[in-house]
Amino acid sequence: QTKDKKPSVSLKRRSRSKKKSFKRLAIAICLLLIIILYTPSRQWLFQSLLENDEASNDDNLPASPLDTITAVPAGDSSANGGVSVNHITPIDEKCEFRVYDPPRHYNLDLNGSLETQPAFLSDAKYVRGMLPIIINPGREGIKKVCMDTSEWEPMDSENNQRWPFSDGQNPSFVSLRDDPYAIGDGGASSNIRPRIDRNTLTGLTEIYGADAVQTMYIGLVLFGDSQCRWNMTPAQLHEQGYSSWQKARSVRTMVVIMDSDRNLIGKAVLELVQDSSWGTKRKKIPRKMRADGVADDSSCTMEGKENDGCFDRSIQQLDDPRFFFHGGSLHVLFRNGPSFGYEAQVQHPVHIKAIGDGKFEAYIKASEMFEVCCGRNIAFISEIPGQPKDEVENPNTTNDELLALTWVDPVTVEVIKTPTTASSSITAASQKSIQRRLRKNKKVKSHIHGTNGYLLPLHSTSELLGVAHFHRPEDRDPNPYARVGHHYTHAFFTIQRKEEGTTVDGDTSPKFVLKRLSNEFIFESPSKNTSDGDIIQFASGLDLVGSDTEGKLLVSYGINDCESASIFLNMDYVQGLLREVKDGDEVINMMAEIKSAL
Repeated sequence: QTKDKKPSVSLKRRSRSKKKSFKRLAIAICLLLIIILYTPSRQWLFQSLLENDEASNDDNLPASPLDTITAVPAGDSSANGGVSVNHITPIDEKCEFRVYDPPRHYNLDLNGSLETQPAFLSDAKYVRGMLPIIINPGREGIKKVCMDTSEWEPMDSENNQRWPFSDGQNPSFVSLRDDPYAIGDGGASSNIRPRIDRNTLTGLTEIYGADAVQTMYIGLVLFGDSQCRWNMTPAQLHEQGYSSWQKARSVRTMVVIMDSDRNLIGKAVLELVQDSSWGTKRKKIPRKMRADGVADDSSCTMEGKENDGCFDRSIQQLDDPRFFFHGGSLHVLFRNGPSFGYEAQVQHPVHIKAIGDGKFEAYIKASEMFEVCCGRNIAFISEIPGQPKDEVENPNTTNDELLALTWVDPVTVEVIKTPTTASSSITAASQKSIQRRLRKNKKVKSHIHGTNGYLLPLHSTSELLGVAHFHRPEDRDPNPYARVGHHYTHAFFTIQRKEEGTTVDGDTSPKFVLKRLSNEFIFESPSKNTSDGDIIQFASGLDLVGSDTEGKLLVSYGINDCESASIFLNMDYVQGLLREVKDGDEVINMMAEIKSAL
């Protein structure tokens, strides 16, 4: 009977009271945790505890191709040449990698099954007939460029926007050391010449100090017509907090400065100084003086003696911008279809000057432009490994030549003349159309394309290292995956100089051959729990820090035409990926249908 008896009113009240007490306690605990996690001083303590816990388990981790990146406490200047930099990333959603829906992932089956792959992947040929591998399993050391874009893109918080239209695309990061290849090799690189003159970096040393600059990195990041929102419905855009804009409000290239841990510490938009007419096609940018410059500086009225401040400046569209080095200076290469056509690649030296308040300006000058035509993602060669140092540094040796790898398959290297004077820059530097060797020899080609802008010297083997890419299918027709190309893979390659070129139909190009080639790979996506890649990955930046056997390779790449990432790979791991190519073979000879996943 007592079982069936209904509880009294007082018992019900006590039960409700207990439930309310538990709710209050739970709310109090949650509030306390929020305070602990998001208070800056507590945040550093919490992060340190996590790192110490991870460090204690290092012995149990598998061998990794990556170096561990350690965080530095806020205000600690010991690791940065005396410059105090806050290394704690702010609590900001856009500083995290975005999470993409399944159609934006590669869907690579590591077991070798092609049943789930579309025909353009399962029927395709791959290097050595091997499926791509995934580099960086576990996403160790991957870093995103986190930048405030509100200057040119106000956020629409009323419509739930939490992400900008673009987080930056196709990055190109390089070390600012004047001798990056000579780090940690026991003096073996004493024959290596400095690749960048310290006078080039005066503007940065005034801000950060000369010693600190030697530990830093400089990068280019494009903000333009991204594909962050590709094929998303209005409901998905609102739910995920994406921008509702169809096109970028502003297209610009940002120059970024990063500390030794690749944290952003400075930025400036790359501007064009209009000290000469700029462009060879329909959209020409005229030479233009600044009205206020003429009023403030008497030199602006003296023709031929004007300084850079006398001329107007503008922000131009620089597609796929990348850094390279030549003659001790930092250069940028890019494409600009409206002004130069879609086959020409344009180059400029980059100027950086301190402007006070810890800020700098970055610009290129119209008068220093030179162009190269016609290749696909042309990469430059300014240092050939194995060349004696006294020959390289001989003052009687002309320094107005550099080489360009215009095509990876077949390997095609041309001599490029750079402008020697401002007045002759456009006419003297305009190159005749570079003939591809396959046209002369009627060779069949693969669909591999160069990616990075500067080939790195490997002094231990007298080779030059680059990275190239494929995308499948090989056309750029309309498709449901992306605006144009998609399902990218990459491969490392090396070329080596054999002998001086001989004259063929007036062509005296130097002779380089394909020496080593890795199998294809993709980078593990930071936005998916399972091991997979993104359908758009573009490795536009490559730099070597340290020796080519014991150093690190810095790879910077874009994800889904939306955000920028970078990782370090140990060079012994990269060397292990590279495999010898038979004498006389080109990439096309290495392509075959899939055999297995192993």
